Amino acid sequence: MSLFRFDKDMGAVYLLSHPAESGFPASASQLVELLEQSEFADFDIIHANIGKLFTSKDADNESLVIAMAISAEISIRVDENNMMAEATIVTARGGNLVSMDMAEQALKDAGVKHGVNKTVLEQFLGQQFEQSPGEVYSAIVAHGRRAKNGDDAKFVRLCMTAQDRVLAPQAKDGGKVDMRDLGAIITVKPGAPLMKRIPPTKGETGYTVFGDVLEPKPGRDFELQVLEGTKLDPNDPNILVADAKGVPVAVPRGMRVDDVLCYANVDVSTGHIEFDGSVIVSGDVKEGMRIKATGDVTVIGFVECAFIESTGAVTILQGAIGRKRADNDEFSCSIKAARTISIGYAQYAHIETQQDLFVERQALHCDLSAVRLIRVGKGDTPRGKLIGGKVLNALRIETGELGAPSGTRTRIAIAQNWFELKEKQKEFKSFEKRLTEKVMELSKAKAKAVKSPQSTKRDAFLKKLEESEKQLNLHYQRNQRNIKIIQQKLSRLLHTCRVKVNELMHPGIEVTIGKDSKQFTRIYPPHSVKLDEGKITQQFNAQ
Repeated sequence: MSLFRFDKDMGAVYLLSHPAESGFPASASQLVELLEQSEFADFDIIHANIGKLFTSKDADNESLVIAMAISAEISIRVDENNMMAEATIVTARGGNLVSMDMAEQALKDAGVKHGVNKTVLEQFLGQQFEQSPGEVYSAIVAHGRRAKNGDDAKFVRLCMTAQDRVLAPQAKDGGKVDMRDLGAIITVKPGAPLMKRIPPTKGETGYTVFGDVLEPKPGRDFELQVLEGTKLDPNDPNILVADAKGVPVAVPRGMRVDDVLCYANVDVSTGHIEFDGSVIVSGDVKEGMRIKATGDVTVIGFVECAFIESTGAVTILQGAIGRKRADNDEFSCSIKAARTISIGYAQYAHIETQQDLFVERQALHCDLSAVRLIRVGKGDTPRGKLIGGKVLNALRIETGELGAPSGTRTRIAIAQNWFELKEKQKEFKSFEKRLTEKVMELSKAKAKAVKSPQSTKRDAFLKKLEESEKQLNLHYQRNQRNIKIIQQKLSRLLHTCRVKVNELMHPGIEVTIGKDSKQFTRIYPPHSVKLDEGKITQQFNAQ
């Protein structure tokens, strides 16, 4: 016969009779043990009442209540951005479980209207059968949707350029590739489509779990650049077409059509080349010759102790070779471009670009400079060789091997824009100090004028001071923005700059990042050299 009686309406477990009357159980611990072995083991035991039963002979209904059924509880917490609702359940101790209706009402009471995942909520409630009584567990049951910002206007090229053709030699019968056979020179005729503009999108609205609408940021709109030899299609203003015959040259938001000069070789028979357009040399550029062009320069063969300068891109399929020089002598081979330089091989050459520099195989004893990336080797994991010489500046360097086993001195300097940015930062801060002094002078003059007797002259002077104050505030705000931008550029520069070595770094390497320098005197496996808290550090690849 059971010792206990359960009142379902009250949710209470009663002891049928006082232990003093029945003589059983004999102690509080024995009663607790019997209760834990009964069907009411999960209930919340009222130890205070059990203690009274064995310390007092007075039997009242209240003291005979030895356990209570506690129903499960659910609470809802919404994150500070109103984008997630987290439900927390304290599991039942003999009482009722949280039902789906109760959970939905709790969400409604918390103001959650959107983004409730019914499947996740059902699984969350189902865990009540698996959790221990009185356990606390949580889950995200509702998600808001962030606004999807619109895409900026995009520009899709509809034709190949000369550089594309050089970098994709023609396949011969049998699958072989002839590096000198580049097919016909890429030219376009009037009316040929060059580039398509894809208009920006408005984006998609989002919402919080409270149902508030989140407006997207529309994409930025950019117009097609109509440059020399091009025009907009009369039937579609988003299509750029050729307006002249020539070589198409890509720019970031448009294209232009250059006149093109084609040579078998550039030597004493052709003389120096200076041309307002693109130049294609199917052979070599011989010793002492110069090419200066406003368009792209493409050389299928070698550049031998020659000089090339372009406001476009330069592509040299084979390589650029100069003579060994004394320390203070100028290089006999120099390649300069405003855009990307792509080159097969370089030795004893000065190569300088305002964008990226790609060397397919190796660079020996050269002076290299790029505003962004210098990559020696092909593909995403380049394995070329950078040996000797100097890197005068770059943001990032990627190579297979750096230096040579013999310890050839190789000097690498990256993030050298740091000095220019620091100088600008110094100028802006100096200007800020001058502006502050001017503001103080104006404040003193204004205070003095206010104290003077009222007159037309005084009022005019005060008005002039107020106008000057407004101008100073505008200058100050603009200067503060400039200081912030410079600081962001410095942080981004030092955070992204690095030298990545994919195979080996040999002794004799000197690396300068910003103003910090470090020499390396032994062999290192694949790793990256970067700046950490102002000091040059090495980060080795995980094995």
